[in-house]
Amino acid sequence: MNIGNYLKMLAIGAMAATFALPGAANAAEKKIVMRYSHSSSAMVKEPHHAAALDFKEHVEKSTGGKVEVQIYPGSQLGGEERSFQDIQQGVIQAASLAVNNVTVFSPSMGVFDLPYLFTNYEDAYKVIDENWEEINKRMIDESGNMAVGWLVQGFRVLSNSKHAIRTLPDLQGLKIRVPNNPIMIATFRAWGGEPAPMAWDETFNALQQKVVDGQENPYTVFASNKFEEVQKHITAIHYKMWVGPMVVNAAWFKKQPEDVQKAILEAGRIATANNRTMIAEMEADLVKQLQTAGVQIVDAPQDEPVWQEKAMSVWPQFYDKIGDISLLDAMMKTLGRSRPQ
Repeated sequence: MNIGNYLKMLAIGAMAATFALPGAANAAEKKIVMRYSHSSSAMVKEPHHAAALDFKEHVEKSTGGKVEVQIYPGSQLGGEERSFQDIQQGVIQAASLAVNNVTVFSPSMGVFDLPYLFTNYEDAYKVIDENWEEINKRMIDESGNMAVGWLVQGFRVLSNSKHAIRTLPDLQGLKIRVPNNPIMIATFRAWGGEPAPMAWDETFNALQQKVVDGQENPYTVFASNKFEEVQKHITAIHYKMWVGPMVVNAAWFKKQPEDVQKAILEAGRIATANNRTMIAEMEADLVKQLQTAGVQIVDAPQDEPVWQEKAMSVWPQFYDKIGDISLLDAMMKTLGRSRPQ
């Protein structure tokens, strides 16, 4: 090879490198990482985590690997309120959390906290599905975040380490851990109980050390957190369903390519549908498992209508805090009911 041809080949190689390197850099820059936080354990059969896995699978597959979803279970990145704030600030990109931890930032979501709003799963799903867009409009206006999915974990049941609760007087004198949520706190006070607001990641230790006597959460949460080790009595009071959004930041979402936006929305809907099926299959099995583990379960209080009447009496005092009450009215219209005055 003469020197002229050699120099010509070097020039061609340099030109190829000039065009290849920016392309490689651009490909790397297009990789989108979504950090997804939730507070439950990393078990495939745990509803929070199962939903996160469904979300991850669909987003990554639909985008051909353009998006990587990294799941951080067990409050590794902080509690649920912290995760909502971190999404607002762009520290993380997604989370699933109890709706009562959203109301701090989006007061309109307080409608989900009203006791006895739902009395069965069918009503809950109908309300969410028919009012999805309006619910999101409120959440975005108030917090900047939006729900791409809605999870349930069942009706919250009341547990304690002291004795069976069969009637409302049995609740008296028991200190019950509740989220730092005004409506839930007021509900327990209306029942004559002693609510103790506390962060979720502090709850097990508080129960174990007898700082509080009990707590209220669905069977799925009770079992996945091994509360049977520190709580031997459950009463199914049916006052509130655990409902929680899968959240992303609306401004961040709008900046993503259209195919990524589509994949995220689809993933949220898939996770929502799978979650509903999963909960229906899990609850009956969990009741049997907990009874086998020595937990005494009361299916419902003997005086449950009294619980319901006292709980619903707190609704009107929170209408102002919830804000524009038209969202609640829309939900009640879906249910064919009217709100307490």
